[in-house]
Amino acid sequence: MKEQNTTTRRTFVKNSVKTAAAGMVFSHLPIFSSANVFGQEKIKLGVVGCGGRGTGAVFQALTASESVVLVAMGDVFQHELDNSFNRISKDFPNQITVSKERQFLGLEAYKNVIDECDAVILATPPGFRPEHFEYAVNSGKHVFLEKPLAVDAPGYRKVIEVGEKAHQKNLNVVVGLQSRYEIALNKMVEKIHEGELGDLLSTDVYYNLGKATVYPRKEGQTELEYQISNWHYFNWLWGGQLAGQAIHQIDVINWIKQDYPIKVSGMGGRAQLKGPNHGEIFDHHYVEFEYKDGTKLHVQCRQMDNCSHRIGFNVQGSKGRADERFQLFDLSGNNFWRHRDKDDPSSSQIEQDVFIGAIMGTKPYVNNTKYGAESTLTTIMGRMAIESGEIIELEKARASNHSIVPVDMDWNMNMPNAPLPDGNYRIPKPGDIVL
Repeated sequence: MKEQNTTTRRTFVKNSVKTAAAGMVFSHLPIFSSANVFGQEKIKLGVVGCGGRGTGAVFQALTASESVVLVAMGDVFQHELDNSFNRISKDFPNQITVSKERQFLGLEAYKNVIDECDAVILATPPGFRPEHFEYAVNSGKHVFLEKPLAVDAPGYRKVIEVGEKAHQKNLNVVVGLQSRYEIALNKMVEKIHEGELGDLLSTDVYYNLGKATVYPRKEGQTELEYQISNWHYFNWLWGGQLAGQAIHQIDVINWIKQDYPIKVSGMGGRAQLKGPNHGEIFDHHYVEFEYKDGTKLHVQCRQMDNCSHRIGFNVQGSKGRADERFQLFDLSGNNFWRHRDKDDPSSSQIEQDVFIGAIMGTKPYVNNTKYGAESTLTTIMGRMAIESGEIIELEKARASNHSIVPVDMDWNMNMPNAPLPDGNYRIPKPGDIVL
């Protein structure tokens, strides 16, 4: 984080100029007058979820403008809040005014943070996202939402509803699918839409890497505390690997296709994950999505150690193909276009430049909720198909009332998926799940 911030400060002026020059990339955004903080000297920023992604987003938001001041922070764990506060204070001492009274802990901390700020970064595990988003928009606050936006269909529907309310209130919403803000990728997608690859025939997504860190149980820790500490191993918190990781590449394909899949089938299971420490998620997945035009998106995901890794995508057209390295090839394998510019600002920085600029009125109004929610639903459909063994159609997924998020949470609650007598969790079993 320190190295990243040093780089962004050193290159800020150059990157700002380059971002402005690339403004045509975002010319599709609708223009409205800015709301709420337009004309104010400072933007009061809050963050809910002080882990690595929340802290990183704060760094980028503070880099976007010296008018941004962090005024409130919230998390469920003291150590996460303390680590984040110390890191931000070290690099942005003049842009943080978070007194002890505005460092909030607990499951209700999000309300306290949102009440203190003009704009909020929501970066908790995504199972909490719809509820936090709703409170922020009802409170009239601009919102940066980390991906995914929900983990089940009821959460998806709430996000769509709240996103429409944000639009009505002229509140800016940026979603952390930063590939949409990648300059090189925007240029490549534009070329694909202009027909450089011909008719699109098939697409592939890959997200293969090692296992997530396990944080052992602590004495006196409740089950809810343990699950939140290990949120990557529980579907209600993470949404599974499709939602938590592969959504980036899946969203790119939806963007290229200018559409969303209408049905999906899939399979998966657990090969390396086992025992009480590895929750309930599958460690390998394969899904086949189908779009209205009959073309397919094939997705393979894996979280296994000592295996080959790849994170990326492939787009096959009648005249050539494209991949995640921002390059186009003809049918003979000859590279006929690529984008390489080491001076391009990071897409994560650009999305915060857009978010803060829209709030300040120096950039167009922005609301990414629609595509963020729809690509989230694509991943939810995939998990539903894998875990049930059924073919899931879009409208069935969209209308599903199958909720996996606990309600009325408190630290001592009985969790829906608590450890069995042998310490293990119930694992989804295809053929046994009723959706």
